[in-house]
Amino acid sequence: MPDWQERITRETEPAIRVEHQLRYALVVPLVQASAFWCDLGSGTGVGAARGLAGRWAERSLLVDVAADALEQARRELPGENVSTMEADLASQQDVATVAAAIKEQAGEGPATVTCFECIEHLASFVPLISALVDLAEGHGVTAVLSVPNDAFWSIENPHHRTVWGEGAFEELLTLLPSDRIVLRQVVLQGSAVVREDAEPELRPVPVELEPGGVPSHMLVAFGPRHEEVAPSAAVAQVDIEEQRRWQRQREADLTRLREIIKENDEYLQYIRELEARLAESEKPA
Repeated sequence: MPDWQERITRETEPAIRVEHQLRYALVVPLVQASAFWCDLGSGTGVGAARGLAGRWAERSLLVDVAADALEQARRELPGENVSTMEADLASQQDVATVAAAIKEQAGEGPATVTCFECIEHLASFVPLISALVDLAEGHGVTAVLSVPNDAFWSIENPHHRTVWGEGAFEELLTLLPSDRIVLRQVVLQGSAVVREDAEPELRPVPVELEPGGVPSHMLVAFGPRHEEVAPSAAVAQVDIEEQRRWQRQREADLTRLREIIKENDEYLQYIRELEARLAESEKPA
């Protein structure tokens, strides 16, 4: 089943691709000046490749739980000094292995760790957060992470293991160093007028933002170079027909996934009932 909302591909809706690319563009100054960069939950690497546009570190490590995603990420982010690691970031043992690799590969130079759209997929994120805090406070690593605002999306995402909102994010912040920057990612809409007889011109456009707007994602940067993040905005032309096709596929995938979850729950309940009957029948008369 396509993992539409979790694995960003070249076919993903433009607005969603831009949203992911913008998070990586945020850390360009950090990554470009780093001797080492690690991307936790790297997925297919499409967002990172577009957002960083070749401006990655001297050495890079891409970490994900899915081997096929890492294979594509390796193609999207080519280079002799780019390596991959398959790891479950909900596992304390795997997190320890990843943290050890970061310390070893970072060496004495500046290092950056990104963790975008990952934490909400973990059954337990405490080992990962503890490791990031240790890397920031004890090993000079600057970390930047994001979580979605489920209040904005108003959709039940069966791929997410935890629910996030601004209250949950505030609780997360209590686990992080106090010296940090908190950022909010908001959704933009716009339009353009172009001449029919000429190539469209790309030029800066005014962006209107309202204070207090509901964010789609919350981000936080901490570590010795957290002040170097570069907030910005980006837009992309939308193919309405393609967007609707993508949305229909998304809805179909979600419906099927819910059916699978329901079928598994019913099967597990049936097994438990059989086990209970078996245990009852084996009791001595």
